[in-house]
Amino acid sequence: MRISGGDARGVRLQVPKGARPASERVRQAIFSSIAARVPGSRVLDLFCGSGAYGLEALSRGADAATFIDNAAEAIATTKVNAKTAGYADVTSVRKADARAYLRRSSDTFDLVFADPPYADDTNQELTEAITARLNPGGTAVIEARKGSSTVEPPEGCILEADRRYGDTRVLVLRRGEDT
Repeated sequence: MRISGGDARGVRLQVPKGARPASERVRQAIFSSIAARVPGSRVLDLFCGSGAYGLEALSRGADAATFIDNAAEAIATTKVNAKTAGYADVTSVRKADARAYLRRSSDTFDLVFADPPYADDTNQELTEAITARLNPGGTAVIEARKGSSTVEPPEGCILEADRRYGDTRVLVLRRGEDT
């Protein structure tokens, strides 16, 4: 697996055992649709696995990224990948349960990527917790299993896209500018 665009394009990323990383094709499609929102952004990569989403954003001009995962191997892999890609100085990598982090943290972000395990069906509560961490005008990209339960855009957000790529469903939500 590699970073597909930006300054670190082509950098190979390690993948922790048992992870189901977003394919390069899916990441390219997502970043094509949100390209204008990436430069200068603060990014949160939840259920980060290898850190591919956050590192892709940094490669494309994001200012900083926070990575959250509850698996020690994912945290170690993300740290190695951040160093390999040259972004260790603009990353924060934390071992934590993503839902607990969202409940406890007051940090806000311009972009949030969430790729929970497919066994952990994306639900309304998780979607609301994610979008609550968005700055006004911020974007959340949430991966789910194709056929996963339908979620409604939380108050103050709009659903910009609901796309399918093979067995992957990708929701793109945007928080209003005035919320």
